[in-house]
Amino acid sequence: MSDYDHILPEKRFQADLGDRDRLKICKKDIWIPTKRLDPLFETIEYVLMSEDQIQAPGMLIYGAGGYGKSAIIQRLEQMYAVGDQRIKAIGVGEDLDNSKLRDLICDAFGIKLSNRRNSRERTARLLHILQTEHFCALLIDELHDTGFKTFSQQTNSLSLMKHLAGRPLFLCLICFGDERAKEVLEKDDQISRRYIYWPLELWKDDTDYCDFLATYETHLPLRFSSELAGKVLRKRILKYSHGNMDNIVKILKACSMDAIISGRERIEIEQITDDISFLCLKYGLSLVPSKSPIPAKRGK
Repeated sequence: MSDYDHILPEKRFQADLGDRDRLKICKKDIWIPTKRLDPLFETIEYVLMSEDQIQAPGMLIYGAGGYGKSAIIQRLEQMYAVGDQRIKAIGVGEDLDNSKLRDLICDAFGIKLSNRRNSRERTARLLHILQTEHFCALLIDELHDTGFKTFSQQTNSLSLMKHLAGRPLFLCLICFGDERAKEVLEKDDQISRRYIYWPLELWKDDTDYCDFLATYETHLPLRFSSELAGKVLRKRILKYSHGNMDNIVKILKACSMDAIISGRERIEIEQITDDISFLCLKYGLSLVPSKSPIPAKRGK
């Protein structure tokens, strides 16, 4: 067994596992802390500290596919799973029946819907759950699909969102979506002025990006150092990922798996070429097509 100094101490044993086990490790999703997201998590923390206000604040974190929304959602669920400030998450991915936003929320909190139960009864039941189980916020994934598909859904969903944020529920809404969700929210002045709009940005060749690559490498069960944060490799990864978070991770996964299969045991520049999308497909991964970045404007 080598020292494997390029791997986290608690994970160095993984480099001596069989190829199949190491391939599975490479394919796993992992959370890499990055300073570029610290301001976002700090703002969310302040949003959740909103007591004694007429209406709870809301937040829309938006970006195109592959900008890292799913990873942020999963991290928030872990951070606020217990304690006196808990978050309940819902998303269109769980909705196979194209249900209304109201139905998804009731289902998430275990509130059974029936023709005999009216809105006041549902509100009372939800309030009881929020107070006894210490939920202070609702996390809504893919808002553009969950509640804004049709004009009728938009009207009903916006009305429901106002109701949830007002008394007696006073529930903070942390929403994730794309530009379509932002456009719909901005149509309603009452909602729009209470929302913080936070755009997710593409990666660029900066310190945060270098740190991300260097940290990611410490989780890979490869027997030799790849020096991912080195100038040549990091620029090549950025070029073919188009700065898209999802693409960066998929390229790293595919190249690390290929490094094991080929016996190279390190990620090399020769793997990341115009054929990188085919290499990703070989290992069951699909790159997101390049799209122009969303302008980075924050504010209410």
